Amino acid sequence: MGDDANAGQGDTHTALADRLRKLMTARRMSQADLATAAGLSKAAVSNILNEKSVPHVDTLDRLAEALGITGKALSELHRLRDRADPRGRRLDSYLHAALGAARDHPYPGVLPGTTPPLAAVYVRQQATRRTEGEPEAADREGVPHRDAGGVLPAEQLLADGQMCLILAGPGGGKSSLLRTHLTRAIEQWLASHGGNALPVLIPAAELDRAPLIQALASAVNAELRSHGLVDELPPAFFATPPRPGVRWLVLVDGLDEITDPAARRRVLRTVATVAGGEQAALYRFAIATRPLPDAELTHLGPGVPRYDLLPFAPEDLPAVAGGWFRQSGLPDPDEAATRFTQALDRTHMTGLARIPLMLSMLCQLHAAAPEQLLPPTRGRIYDAFITELHKRQHAPGPGGIRVQTCAGLDRYGPSALAQAEHTLDHLHQLIAHLAAERHRGSTLPALTIVESQPEAQRPTRLPPDEWRAFLSTCLSRSGLLTTRAGEHVFLHQTLLEHLAARHATRTPQSRAHALHQAFHLPARLLESRPWDSRHRPGDCRRYWKAPADLSYTGFLLNAAHEGDPAAATPYLARLASFNGGLEGCAFITAQVQLGTPLPQDVIHAAADVCHDLAREATLGDFYRLEAVRVLAELGDVRAADLWHDLAREATLDRLYRLKAAWALAELGDVRAADLWHDLARDTTFNGRRRLEAARALTKLNGVRAADLWHDLARDTTLNGHWRQEAAWALAKLWDERAADVWQDLARDTTLDSRRRQEAAWARVKFQARARRRSAAGPGNSGNGE
Repeated sequence: MGDDANAGQGDTHTALADRLRKLMTARRMSQADLATAAGLSKAAVSNILNEKSVPHVDTLDRLAEALGITGKALSELHRLRDRADPRGRRLDSYLHAALGAARDHPYPGVLPGTTPPLAAVYVRQQATRRTEGEPEAADREGVPHRDAGGVLPAEQLLADGQMCLILAGPGGGKSSLLRTHLTRAIEQWLASHGGNALPVLIPAAELDRAPLIQALASAVNAELRSHGLVDELPPAFFATPPRPGVRWLVLVDGLDEITDPAARRRVLRTVATVAGGEQAALYRFAIATRPLPDAELTHLGPGVPRYDLLPFAPEDLPAVAGGWFRQSGLPDPDEAATRFTQALDRTHMTGLARIPLMLSMLCQLHAAAPEQLLPPTRGRIYDAFITELHKRQHAPGPGGIRVQTCAGLDRYGPSALAQAEHTLDHLHQLIAHLAAERHRGSTLPALTIVESQPEAQRPTRLPPDEWRAFLSTCLSRSGLLTTRAGEHVFLHQTLLEHLAARHATRTPQSRAHALHQAFHLPARLLESRPWDSRHRPGDCRRYWKAPADLSYTGFLLNAAHEGDPAAATPYLARLASFNGGLEGCAFITAQVQLGTPLPQDVIHAAADVCHDLAREATLGDFYRLEAVRVLAELGDVRAADLWHDLAREATLDRLYRLKAAWALAELGDVRAADLWHDLARDTTFNGRRRLEAARALTKLNGVRAADLWHDLARDTTLNGHWRQEAAWALAKLWDERAADVWQDLARDTTLDSRRRQEAAWARVKFQARARRRSAAGPGNSGNGE
């Protein structure tokens, strides 16, 4: 854009008018000629060229068309127009500040210097869409369908035009995904390649404090002030499109961090009302949260797709680790990453490291002390991480927290300074108390909660405002909290949960109380539970519900185990039994995956219960498959035989039989090929499902699949559409029988004329391509064109 690119906001209007005048002169046009060619009034053109008004976007396009300006030159004109217009200046300021904020890594860091940019350590994740509705509802002939369980790039969820819900466990990469999309979208906007939606990131809690546009303005101003936002954005900024024809993509993060279920429901209803109301064309929403009860999520309304964000694949770990080690300055970071991932395998921590937050913490701990063994449990990892933060913040010298926070307090006397030192000595306990209060749902200001404790009492001679400023600095410098909208918040929800669990188990008495509160969840049914045939209908039997908060409860079990390894065993044993049922076993499995230390006999008991539930033919199909899934996640080898048997069980719902076959294939079991072959030939399945099975076999054994595709294309129990699909699949394998199959379809009088004509053309095209491929020689191989 030349010199105009460096024009200040006060000069851009002049630069725009000057550029238009030069273009008009170069084409030997007068103002009247330009007005006529653009279909504008002479007065409108005169006002624009004489800097009396900034042209509207459409007006500038008409002027550019009349002047023959397209491509990059047109983009440069629009950039000048945006900066000359007050709203354009605000938009430009928002884009640059939001880009700076989004590039920051959302997780806390303990490495020397600043935490690396998110892009330096980000690896693209995958997602799967959750199944909704009855199995047969999406199992009819001719109904477009994307298989539940099909994997797709996570960023595609945000690029699509539909509102969506993104689900992942604690530290599962939700914030990283939102920030990465925000970064890339804004980079495209700044390069004048913006799409049809401009993202804006907002904590979910803000939507419960104010109406939408006020909440957006408040959240953005508070977050971006330290990232170069020049002027505060008024609510009206978010009440109109960023540009004509462009929507706001509202990225709602941390819905699960709202502890009050009623408040979460209000936020969801707000989103649903706006998305389905008169402003639907202006806003689109993407909501990221940990899994929540279905009863809450239904407040979004029907039809909103839900996606599970997948953890890193094992093969992704070296790339992420290499990024962290490169940023930390370790010599030969790739070799260090290889050794690191091998150490994860040896210590059976690969599963835990697939959680993005856990991997970032493990990488930083390893980079800080490469010679030390990694902590073996999630709780120990957080302990080590907080210890490193403490070392950084409490380093001796002028940069340490003590020197900086206590500066100036000595003028109030030695007693004031001694109290400040006392508070710093107990800062960790004070922050743990704050975490416990937040976990209990307290919404009091953080400073109010902290200064209510004896360890944070204000010295008599110290003015209240100076003492609160001291406490505020202590919290901010701790490395555990940051400031958002004037309030101290934990850098990550899991840090809050870890510290709250530590606080709850600080004494044997508090530990016993916390475990009882978390696990003593009895319930009664007037009828027997579906999995326990020992209970007779009519008996009012008691069973045990599992804690709903998996993450916090995992930290609680970690902390309790360190004080007394057997403290939680009776509670866990109840869940890993028929009185705990599948819900209890799923809780045990989730804790194993989180790296929570559990007694081996409890894990084995949960596995046995799942095995028996999966084999119980009187239970529902979905329930039985869930039992095998839980068993498989425990790493039990019996899961493979159960998947195999369920896939062959004729009384099982057909969709679930296919799901069982997919699960067996994902385990790498060699029996999967025979399963797919038999399911594809099973005429009780509809055509789409049979071809799904054939495609699955193709991935495992293309040679064997060719015979199957040949037979399916000739199978008259299938309709013409599926027979054609089978013929195309055979042709993609470059099987010479495809020509005969197309010929038979072209002559088949049971097919309509359109399909017969398509088959005839397909035969001609296949033979022509086969001849070209043959002429190209044996080096031209592949699976189709």
